[in-house]
Formats: sequence, C-alpha cells, structure tokens
Amino acid sequence: MLRTIGLILQTLWAICTIAAGTFVGRALGLQWIGWIGGIVFGLIGLGVGAVAAIYPLETIGYIIDGLDAL
Repeated sequence: MLRTIGLILQTLWAICTIAAGTFVGRALGLQWIGWIGGIVFGLIGLGVGAVAAIYPLETIGYIIDGLDAL
C-alpha cells in the first residue's frame, strides 16, 4: 500500500515538474523571442523539468533556499 502511494506521488511530481518547466520555458521564449524562442526554451524547460523530476529532494531544497533568500 505504501509503495503504491509512493509511486503515485512520484508520478504526480514528475508530471507537474516537467509540465511546469515546459510551460515556463515556452512562455518566456515566446514572450522574448517569438515562435522559435518558444520552441527552444520549451525544450530547455522540458529538460530542466525532467532533471527536477529525477531529484525531488534537491529540487525542494533549492526552492526553500530560494524562498529564504527573499
């Protein structure tokens, strides 16, 4: 039961981080450069989101450290 819950949480984390990275990259690229920038930055965001999905604890740590700096 706990393994199933862990797998579900990991899957949701992966989907959310990859989607967020892709969306932010596409939005910034589209705003700054245009369609080509949206495609390129979206792919970069996809890669960053995939790395964030692989290392969830480190990602959460970076987010907390960034919020503490504010």
